[in-house]
Amino acid sequence: MRIYIITMDDPIQTYDFIKEIIDAKDNEIVGLAIPKGNRLTLSKGKSKYTYILSLLLIMGPWHFLKTSIKTITHKIKKKLYKLGVSKDPSIAAYAESKGIPTLSITTPNSKKFRTHLETLDIDVIINQSQNIVKKELLSIPKIGVLNRHNALLPKNRGRLTPFWVALNGEKETGVSIHFVEEGIDSGDIVVQKKYKVNNRDNFNSIVKRNYTIAAKAMIEALDILDQKEYNYMPNNDDEATYNTTPNLNEAISYRKMRIKSLFS
Repeated sequence: MRIYIITMDDPIQTYDFIKEIIDAKDNEIVGLAIPKGNRLTLSKGKSKYTYILSLLLIMGPWHFLKTSIKTITHKIKKKLYKLGVSKDPSIAAYAESKGIPTLSITTPNSKKFRTHLETLDIDVIINQSQNIVKKELLSIPKIGVLNRHNALLPKNRGRLTPFWVALNGEKETGVSIHFVEEGIDSGDIVVQKKYKVNNRDNFNSIVKRNYTIAAKAMIEALDILDQKEYNYMPNNDDEATYNTTPNLNEAISYRKMRIKSLFS
């Protein structure tokens, strides 16, 4: 099977996720592209600074600080690499070390990039960028475009789903590997991994647990597609719930809830 990966260069969770897939499928991966944008890329009209403050409240000061230091260190290493005094820390560099061609692109929806993909005879695209993939790109791979979603679809479609699972006190969550369609997280589900959420879980622990199973779930989905075992789970729109990016008031409510739980 011929696999192409589109991913952000994120050192927090995405690097290890993509690295594990590369290690398992390096002989089948025909390329990797990194578009512009990161986890702080928001839709028009959304304030990046308000979102950062919301993340501070959601993650808590200590975890937010650790994440910020890791992100800043990654950026410094990339600058030092350009000066010739450090190794390239990016996932692109790791892919290249495995013999996988890489590209830096503005957006995966550009005509130039689509034309390039059309020459590669791709079966599956894995999209882990922050870009909403348009139908012209969706039609290129023979089998389809796959996404990892941090929730049990069709419930909790949308962004930052572990926050909503924690805020709403849900008792079960997990990871869904599904086909990408033009709708929001609406494609058929290839693999779904579930686990119970306990009273000690919070946003950070749910994200961590999701990423411990995410790459294995994606690799399992690729194996299923390679073996042509097309027995997908329905992702019914009439059962779906949708989440938006948490606003500041919702983040404050969550932090109050977490503080209250310490005394209960």
